[in-house]
Amino acid sequence: MKAVVTSIRVERDADVTHTRRTARLSAQVAGAATRDQIRFATAVSEIARNALQYAGGGVAEFSFDRLEKRTRLMARVQDMGAGIAAVETMLRGRHQAHTGLGLGLSGSQKLVDHFDLKTGSGGTLVTLGLHLNGTRGADELAKAAAGALINAAQGSPIEELAEQNRALRDSLAEQQFLLREIHHRTKNNLAIIQSLALMQARQAKSEETQEALGILTNRIQAFANAHNFLHQAEDVAQVDLRQHLESLTDRLASAFGSGGLTIVCHAEAISIGFEAATEIALVVNELVTNAAKYGSENGHVDIAAYQQGSNFCLRVCDDGPGLNNPETVLRNSKSLGWRIVEGCARKLNGSIEVEGTKGLSVLLTIPNDR
Repeated sequence: MKAVVTSIRVERDADVTHTRRTARLSAQVAGAATRDQIRFATAVSEIARNALQYAGGGVAEFSFDRLEKRTRLMARVQDMGAGIAAVETMLRGRHQAHTGLGLGLSGSQKLVDHFDLKTGSGGTLVTLGLHLNGTRGADELAKAAAGALINAAQGSPIEELAEQNRALRDSLAEQQFLLREIHHRTKNNLAIIQSLALMQARQAKSEETQEALGILTNRIQAFANAHNFLHQAEDVAQVDLRQHLESLTDRLASAFGSGGLTIVCHAEAISIGFEAATEIALVVNELVTNAAKYGSENGHVDIAAYQQGSNFCLRVCDDGPGLNNPETVLRNSKSLGWRIVEGCARKLNGSIEVEGTKGLSVLLTIPNDR
């Protein structure tokens, strides 16, 4: 059963704002969480804006319905334009149009629980739905939403804008908390795995097995380190590279320092994305492990991380025996460590330069968009 709340003619920018307000208030009255109110309102306003910008306008209808014991908040946005070409490509997010139309469609589809699009020469109809919890019927919710819209219409637009801003801030804070919690739990799980590997290494009788498990624990630590700093940071998407590398090299120095290896780290204070931070940590771990394994006693490793123009650079140098024709030797090597280094570089769209005359020097250069 369908119960209509209201319809809005979309003929100007103010009407797009009205559709967003209506979507959010209707979801709020229905008891949706703040983040669900915002994602539904954002999706509806994007589709309404598309209708205005590319089809000269349209009509947005809001309703509640009951389908298979689930109540939904629905928005139907219809225009009388010429239809949308290459719509399937746009919905897959692969269409890069300068108009931005593809982004509005694919982005809105990801934000809602139900999305349906019909388009042709007679126009486009987009239906968006938000799943609701609770047992309240469609008629009851529609009446409550209509009443809330009437009350809101008598209020101040400035107060409504302030309320939307508060809702956005609350939703952002909630998402940041959840991300921190995920990183914290991941860090703890990695610590458990690392402890199990260490226990297994202590019980292993073969020196080769002990060495392999020791290398494994260092690789795990490279991941855990990044999660640790994300958990502590204000920005849950960025890692302080200097702190990250200094902490990692301190741990590596503790692991290999008993063998006489000295590790020096010079890193600029750069904020870098989590994915790049984990890949860079793996590269450092593998190259330092290689220096400890093949270098001389009382060896030295120098690590430098810095920005150079539009690129980010990581240089790891040791004073070991080096290699003749190192790029060819390493390319043909069956070493897991070097395959990890090359794999990390590919993931970051980076390049590797190797020098082997005075020890081994590896320079990783990646685009500065991480």
